[in-house]
Amino acid sequence: MLTGTAVALEQYTAHGGPVKHLTLSPDGSLMVSSSFDYSAVVWSVPELADEATLIGHDAAVNVAQFTPDGDWLVTGGDDNQILLWSVADILSLGDETTPFVLRGHYGKIVDFAFSSDGRYLVSASWDGIVGLWDMALARNRLEQIPISFRGHDGPVNDVQFSADGKHLFSAGNDGHIRYWRVADGEYLRSIVRNGWGVNVMLVDEERNILAYGSTDGAMVLAALNTGAEYLRMGEDRVPVLSVGLNSTANQIAFGNAKGQLKIIDLNTTTLLRDFRAANGPIWSVMFMPNNGDMMIASLDDFITKWQIHDFPPEILDTPGPTRRFKVTSEISNGERQFARKCSVCHTLVKDGAKRAGPTLYNIFGREAGTLPGYKYSKALLDSDIIWGEETIHRLFTDGPDVVTPGTKMPIQRMKNEADRQDLIAFLKQATTSLN
Repeated sequence: MLTGTAVALEQYTAHGGPVKHLTLSPDGSLMVSSSFDYSAVVWSVPELADEATLIGHDAAVNVAQFTPDGDWLVTGGDDNQILLWSVADILSLGDETTPFVLRGHYGKIVDFAFSSDGRYLVSASWDGIVGLWDMALARNRLEQIPISFRGHDGPVNDVQFSADGKHLFSAGNDGHIRYWRVADGEYLRSIVRNGWGVNVMLVDEERNILAYGSTDGAMVLAALNTGAEYLRMGEDRVPVLSVGLNSTANQIAFGNAKGQLKIIDLNTTTLLRDFRAANGPIWSVMFMPNNGDMMIASLDDFITKWQIHDFPPEILDTPGPTRRFKVTSEISNGERQFARKCSVCHTLVKDGAKRAGPTLYNIFGREAGTLPGYKYSKALLDSDIIWGEETIHRLFTDGPDVVTPGTKMPIQRMKNEADRQDLIAFLKQATTSLN
């Protein structure tokens, strides 16, 4: 749904939380957005109408990718699971589509790549493993143990196949971009040995380009065959979180943790655009193939489309409306704590937008796990908790992992007792006053 327009941008929303990733189907007819709200939304292109909401993950969905033939979609999340969805089922069943689960990782899934022939899927996980999956088994809903590529010291953040499918590239928190042989899983060499973790990378063999962004803010372009750098820029200590290629215009874009976006002309290695494109981290940058419009996934609850090539640079100075719950100096401390600790996952109204967690409307006196229409964890379904001042206080004192072991709620505690009391007072007033 289009939520607002500015001269050079449009926002689209169908999520109840920050958007983590964007991907296009091979034919360009579908776009999928992955979100902190545990869902992936399928959009029709070019009208960008939300066609289906895919529910199946038990935590934030970090990444989605189509098979090269466009018949299947995979999604990966903080629940350590990979879900395989039939695109034909999505188009016919919509929200009722049921996925097949691929299990084998013990950390969150953050990136995918398919071999060009669609035979293999490769996954990057924070368990330090690159997983190789046989798609023939997956398509037939057969369980499998993935081949594990082990060599990174810490989380793996990005993966990509070589064009011929015989080799893999992987980037990790250890600062290495590693090169592997697919046939036997042998680690061949490190193309990059960066002093800081590599969050994102992009390999283009035809252009002989290796682009990557690191945790210290570096945005780097290097020759793939030699590793020699020919451009390095960025903002000191601001992590780079996304990179995207505009193949038609021969441009590359980097997005960072403060919402800044830089677009580089690869023909001349010059900076074309440098502007704030979002109100917080930019997790995904994607160029639309037909018109070069740039799509942004960020901390904002919406997807932003920038028509960057139709307007002069001087108007690219604002990312538009801020997130729903922006902390300001004018609000009470209780409301500030709600904005910081709760607002990404919960609303306060009866018919609140879908979020990772249920609405807190009428929370006081409600038995845990009983709100109709929300998919609760077994921990809450089996609990006998009645939400009130004492139980909410305990939730943020001891932590959700202690009060409701096995819950999907992120583990967080509030050390300051005054902050806890202010939050509870605000919740009691805000939820009760809406009755």
